[in-house]
Amino acid sequence: MAVYGKRKVLLRGSDFVVQVETGVAGEVIKPGYLVDGVLTIMKHASAGGAAPKTIALERDEMGSGIDDTYSNDPATPDAAYAVGDAVKVANCHSGIQFTGWVGSGQDITANDRLESAGNGLFREGSTVILARAIETLGLVLEETKCKMEWF
Repeated sequence: MAVYGKRKVLLRGSDFVVQVETGVAGEVIKPGYLVDGVLTIMKHASAGGAAPKTIALERDEMGSGIDDTYSNDPATPDAAYAVGDAVKVANCHSGIQFTGWVGSGQDITANDRLESAGNGLFREGSTVILARAIETLGLVLEETKCKMEWF
């Protein structure tokens, strides 16, 4: 399952990750977003707040990657989950490396501590640390994929 790069959400250490698909999207959700919920899956909405280590996965069984750059085939479905779609979610543990998203305005350096930005994204933080960056991006000007590791 380990495919390196930014086309997949789970990168390393995912052998014992529990994947579930019991909930449906209550809003548009991209693979790699920090999510919360069981029956209705939503972007984690509490900036700096406690969150389960749950992340939306890509729909690889449908040919989709983490974003729409994965395939040039017009038959490949949109990477994002639409409202009402069943969402594949990974329940992770510490040490799992994954691809998440950081928002515009963040200056990301390897080993930066990351918290929830309150919209499915991650941001630099010190309140409730969820993960750390394992790559340097510099100043992010738009929502950008980042390799991370759960704390």
